[in-house]
Amino acid sequence: MEKIIITPEEPKESQSPDELSSDEMYFEPSTDSEYIASALNALMAVSDIDTAIISKVDERRIKRIKRQSLRIISYCLNNQYEELFEDNNDDSNED
Repeated sequence: MEKIIITPEEPKESQSPDELSSDEMYFEPSTDSEYIASALNALMAVSDIDTAIISKVDERRIKRIKRQSLRIISYCLNNQYEELFEDNNDDSNED
């Protein structure tokens, strides 16, 4: 089994993500749109599962996936809304 160390910091200026040593990985931060797409994919994956014919453990998993997905969508959508509709005093129509 390989051991992978994930470092939270970005690579140094002289080191691109492709040039990292073999025991380090660099992950680009995801955008809100990517998080929303991921959450929607998770919802779609479990939306048609009939919870009456599965075990209680799997039913709790599906409920957890739905709850987490909705929270991700809500949080990221709120971020995008605030970004789009920031209160800018310059843009007000009041004279």
